[in-house]
Amino acid sequence: MLGHGKVSKRFDSKQGNSSAASEAMPDRMPDFSISLATLRFRDPVIEETYQVGNFAQNVPLTRFSIAGGAFIFAIYALLDPYIIPDIVYEAWAIRLGIVCPLLMAIVAYSYTSSFSYRHQGVLGLSLALPSLGVVAMAAIAESPGNHLYYAGIIIIIGYNNCLWRLGYMHSTFMSLLVLVCYEIVVFFINPLPDYILLNNNAFLCFAIGVSVFVNYIQEYQLRKSFVDKEKLRAEQMRSERLLSRSEAANRAKNDFLAIMSHELRTPLNAIIGFSEIIANQMFGPVGQEKYADYAGDIRSSGTHLLSIINDILDISKAEAGKLSLEEEPIDPVDALNRSMHMFRQRASEIGVDLTFRVRDDIPWIIADPRLFNQVAINLTSNALKFTPEGGRVWIEIGLDHLGNFALSVKDTGIGIKHEDVKRIFEPFVQVENAMSRTHQGTGLGLPLVRKIMNLHGGTIELESTVGEGTTATATFPKSRFIAPEATGDRKWNSLG
Repeated sequence: MLGHGKVSKRFDSKQGNSSAASEAMPDRMPDFSISLATLRFRDPVIEETYQVGNFAQNVPLTRFSIAGGAFIFAIYALLDPYIIPDIVYEAWAIRLGIVCPLLMAIVAYSYTSSFSYRHQGVLGLSLALPSLGVVAMAAIAESPGNHLYYAGIIIIIGYNNCLWRLGYMHSTFMSLLVLVCYEIVVFFINPLPDYILLNNNAFLCFAIGVSVFVNYIQEYQLRKSFVDKEKLRAEQMRSERLLSRSEAANRAKNDFLAIMSHELRTPLNAIIGFSEIIANQMFGPVGQEKYADYAGDIRSSGTHLLSIINDILDISKAEAGKLSLEEEPIDPVDALNRSMHMFRQRASEIGVDLTFRVRDDIPWIIADPRLFNQVAINLTSNALKFTPEGGRVWIEIGLDHLGNFALSVKDTGIGIKHEDVKRIFEPFVQVENAMSRTHQGTGLGLPLVRKIMNLHGGTIELESTVGEGTTATATFPKSRFIAPEATGDRKWNSLG
């Protein structure tokens, strides 16, 4: 593995690119601006992050390129006897005795533990060494070899710049170094005729310019890609932090609701119990008749408040995954008859016609009796609440077309807009405006029904038309049916 210097612990070696910059400034986006002259990030932390990740990612390709370049440079020794026969042995000594061993030594050094992105200049020598080798051959070769071998410099510079993935500044410096050395040779050591000198310099300068430009664009795109990944990672980390905070807040809310529901329910039970004793005058007559009426009001209000608290407790348990079923065989017809009995007087008081009908021969089912009744109570209570005087509410149970048990509550109430149907299954949501609300409630009834039905493996569906009414259908799967002869046995026989 390549060493990353003193900063190696700050980066994620599995991902190559690090999120250290994002972690260092979690609440704001880091400065990813780039100097167009040097292609360096203005923020030194970002620059170091990029250098370490880019080096780790691309140094294997650079090693391969250097080794491949050494092999190609050695193969060109086959041309030396035909182009520069006067110095063929000197050329082979330069190629095979100096340049190729040095290139392979650079490759070997890059595998050491002390080697890091800070040593890119050493890798940059892989561009300069073979080019300087060709310059040396041009310095000692006779014509025409001394003015033909400049083409080798073009090949080497183009090859290295196109495969370079580390630092554009390093490759640019090495290219200019080679150009300067070549100019010294052709002007002062082994001068060329003017027309050849002009031709060679024109092609060589153009080749260097193109290859440096290609390398510049290549590194610029690498850095832009790094910026995009870092921004995406920063946004992902921000989203994860927000999600974690949201989940923590939701857990705190559920814990608070559960604690408060328990704390409030105990004194409410006492209030309801004692008010019932007074209202029924169990220990003798109350001196003033209005006191008994007031006690009845206290009991009614306390019972209503207790039902709200029970809903809050159940919904908080359900959201925390702690609402469990206490299942036993129940007769749906008998259970619903008892539940509907409590609504008949209320429906009469508000002038709503309440009808309960059993459509088919209904088998017993395995369910939680309290939660089963709560489904019926919540759906019926909603229907009565939103049905005006003179309206109708139908409660019907039967088997649907798939043979499942279906509890249907239909009303001629105010109805719900199609776009609001999904929203009302969210806790504490009511589709009426809070300032113009005409019906009381917490918005927990339907969300709780959905969670109870999910626990039973069933569904709750709502169909509604504004101004015409709403139909709510709770469906229990037929897998919960049991044979009548098994209702007294704990080992129930499923009919589903």
